[in-house]
Amino acid sequence: MNGWRKLRLIKLLIWISLAIALVRPISGHSSGNAQQVVAFLQAPYYGTTSVTSIFDHDGNGGRILALTGVAAEANNCPCPDAPPGGCVDPDFTLGYYSCDIHGYLYYDNHLGIDYRLRYGYVRAAAPGQIGHAGWDRPGNHAGPGSGLGLYVRIDHDNGYQTFYGHMSVLRVQRNDEIPINADEFQRILGISGNTGWSSGPHLHFEVRNAAGVPVDPYGPDRNPDHTLWIERPSIAPHVIYTSGNRPLTAPPINENEPGTFTVDDGDAGFAENPLGCWTADNTTGWAGDHRWRDVPLQNPGNCTATWNFPGTPGWYNVFVHIPTTHHTTDAAQYTVLHAYSPTIPQVKITNRAYVNQAVYPNEHHPSPWVYIGTYYFNNQQSTDYVRLESQPLNPITNTMMAVDAVRFAPVRYRTYLPLVLKCYPAILPATPILNAIENADHDGNYTISWQPAAGAETYTLQEATNPNFTAAITVYTGAGTSWTATNKPVGTYYYRVRATNCAGNSGWSNVRSTTVLPPTWFYVVADAMVLAGYPTTNYGSAEDMWAGYDTWLNPDGRNARGLVRFDLSVIPSGTSISQATLWLYLCRSYDVPDVSRVIVAYRVASSWTEGGVTWNTRPSLGGMYGGVSVPHADWRWYTIDVTDLVRSWVNGQYSNYGIWVLGNEDSGHPNWRGFCTREYSGGYGAWLQVTYSGTMGAAAPPGAPGVMPETFHSPLPLPEALPEIFRSPLPVPESSDGMPEMFRSPLLAPGR
Repeated sequence: MNGWRKLRLIKLLIWISLAIALVRPISGHSSGNAQQVVAFLQAPYYGTTSVTSIFDHDGNGGRILALTGVAAEANNCPCPDAPPGGCVDPDFTLGYYSCDIHGYLYYDNHLGIDYRLRYGYVRAAAPGQIGHAGWDRPGNHAGPGSGLGLYVRIDHDNGYQTFYGHMSVLRVQRNDEIPINADEFQRILGISGNTGWSSGPHLHFEVRNAAGVPVDPYGPDRNPDHTLWIERPSIAPHVIYTSGNRPLTAPPINENEPGTFTVDDGDAGFAENPLGCWTADNTTGWAGDHRWRDVPLQNPGNCTATWNFPGTPGWYNVFVHIPTTHHTTDAAQYTVLHAYSPTIPQVKITNRAYVNQAVYPNEHHPSPWVYIGTYYFNNQQSTDYVRLESQPLNPITNTMMAVDAVRFAPVRYRTYLPLVLKCYPAILPATPILNAIENADHDGNYTISWQPAAGAETYTLQEATNPNFTAAITVYTGAGTSWTATNKPVGTYYYRVRATNCAGNSGWSNVRSTTVLPPTWFYVVADAMVLAGYPTTNYGSAEDMWAGYDTWLNPDGRNARGLVRFDLSVIPSGTSISQATLWLYLCRSYDVPDVSRVIVAYRVASSWTEGGVTWNTRPSLGGMYGGVSVPHADWRWYTIDVTDLVRSWVNGQYSNYGIWVLGNEDSGHPNWRGFCTREYSGGYGAWLQVTYSGTMGAAAPPGAPGVMPETFHSPLPLPEALPEIFRSPLPVPESSDGMPEMFRSPLLAPGR
């Protein structure tokens, strides 16, 4: 907030130093020449309404002069249809009959615009700082001399001020900020009403220039082309003012939103201090009762009512319930303690809301629930609450104050309708600074961030594949200060960012770059097992694959072989491969105790699919590329050097159909080793580690070198339950010199 105020001061100083073109003065109101200013206002309300009183450009009394030149005089209306009783409206003596429009014009010496807003939400027409929120005349709240009653004044960066008069609820306080990027909840100043010198509920909207002179926002110099509206408010057809064509939509504020939390004055979440300072009334209220107290002008006492927030953390619209009796206070003070925001949840702040209890409910606002603001509650570090003070704001008489229920209604949809500002003065934002890119592993997932730039509203981040930014693309536009790249392909990427506000763009920032290299670890994309004893069965969904000869299944599985395949398409063709290693995790084993078997990697020479391959449709077998000795039931990672195989794939010698994983298929020595497939959770499926030109140091795969549990459940049809540690129940087989027709490892197999 301090930075924002500094920026406002800088803008104001620059504005004072600018040479500003002079335009025609405003007749009757200007103490000097009026200054043409860039439009900066939007509608001070939501939806469409009508204008009941215009800005009087005459200001001398007895005559009303409209923007368009239409006039009305108290003592001169020489037209046949003039009222026989004279030019002055008998029901409102400041309104005069105009022969130009054949109707009454309102009203004499009026320095603002009156909109027919009957207990509706009042909206900040432009960003700025709250300069006043309270009574216009603290000693006079209604009738002649009471002025605007409860009103809000906003001080804007261009030196202008806007006034919002005759309100019934204020939900802002002095020094609050309405930021440029405020959402619609932040823009709501309160609810219109009928306080002050007012003949009925409406909104008095007034604009004053930097010299403090009231001006007509539809044309300060009576030139409609010099309007202060960025976009004119939506109004019903009017003889003087024209309407905008886009009614603004109010944010979702629903007292009956599903998931609301209501704390009644009789609930455990309610507390009064001191105890018993409020009088109970069991005849009316939200739950059939309420509390109240007399508030003497001279001694209002020290009595509070507190409703503690009972819900889960989040944004909530807050409503207070006004019963039908004991509510004559015209400015009850509510204090709201809440967290700053979800991003700064530990910081607690206090807001004030002022409610004219005496006017609720009414024909225009029949609900007894009155909105007092939208806040983020989380009960972190301390309990958040809504509290009613016994002291009204600037009381002028004895009153009664009512205490009933408070409702916390969750904000289901955050609606953001940022102001479309035209800057005055036109100050470009500072140039942002791009931070160094953290991408030590050179993968395709990294974050680009930059330092916030003074005066920035949004940022544009460009990406290019060359330092000149030829054919650059925009990858991010928004108010944030970071963007995350995901799954970027191999290559070098250059980035630059610039800031934008309503005045235009800053220069481009410094350039940062990062290089995405092919990965060194590849996880299996397809794996399966084939069993000669089950020639038409597909085991692509099994959690392990066997390599060896099986006699444990019934009938025997016989020859058992595994298949794995990896997607290496990100490695450019012809890349020099330094090393390639196949990683397999042993998760099951079938053998006699204390025996090791050699597991061998062969090239798969034809295509296959995980969900379709069987023994009968198995792909052909290519050359052998390496092996490893695997002890029985020693659960860990095992590696096989497949460097030459991967080189043959990358240089185009062979197509990459995958790797056969084979064990000793001697039927006289039944055994197999079961390795985890990708269907086994935890990343224990096969990995292929590849080191090649341009790669960085390799990290271990997510699953390595984990310790596997020793309890497994086979996805295959088993004749009986699997032991916890899978060891063969068979006696140690005798040696056999006969070579069966099945595959036997060409490597020396230690042990049996």
